[in-house]
Amino acid sequence: MTTFEIIVFVVGAGLLLLGSGSGVALFARALKISDKFGDETNVGTLWGLFILGISAGLLLIWWALP
Repeated sequence: MTTFEIIVFVVGAGLLLLGSGSGVALFARALKISDKFGDETNVGTLWGLFILGISAGLLLIWWALP
C-alpha cells in the first residue's frame, strides 16, 4: 500500500467509526421512552452523520484496499 492509500484507509475507518457512533446514539435514543413529543433536537444531525459516515467510510475503505 502506498502512503496515499493508507491515508485514505485511515480516513475511511474514521468516518465508519463516526457513522457507527451516530447509529448507536440513534438506537439509544429510540429505546429511550419519552413522555414528551416534539423533542427532536439534533436528530437530523445524527441521521446525517450516520448516512454520510457509513457510506463515505465504506467507499473510501473499498477504494483504498487493493
